[in-house]
Amino acid sequence: QLFEELRRLTPLSNDPTEVTAIGAVESSFKCCAGAVIVLTTTGRSAQLLSRYRPRCPIVAVTRSPQVARQAQLLRGVFPVLFHPLPAPVWADDVDNRVNFGMNIGKARGFFKTGDLVIVVTG
Repeated sequence: QLFEELRRLTPLSNDPTEVTAIGAVESSFKCCAGAVIVLTTTGRSAQLLSRYRPRCPIVAVTRSPQVARQAQLLRGVFPVLFHPLPAPVWADDVDNRVNFGMNIGKARGFFKTGDLVIVVTG
């Protein structure tokens, strides 16, 4: 209900990041997701996801300590630092970060094996 109200009050956006965040939050409501995992460099994707207030936690995976600190101020966002260096192949690097976020989410009890999880890469 709050999500629908926020969508009505927010003007239509041409920003792909914001549209992706809206879609991810809407999907999380429709499929009762256990969490949203977002891979973020600047923290903006996590901020936009938080703005639309999904019912599930948002696990923000970042390599930046500053972004992780700032994300702690966002509602429902649980930032985690990913320390390993980027993999030579971009797809492998994304897989590594998503798996890291999944492991953290399970360890913190946000979801369990078999639950649906939304993954957003910005």
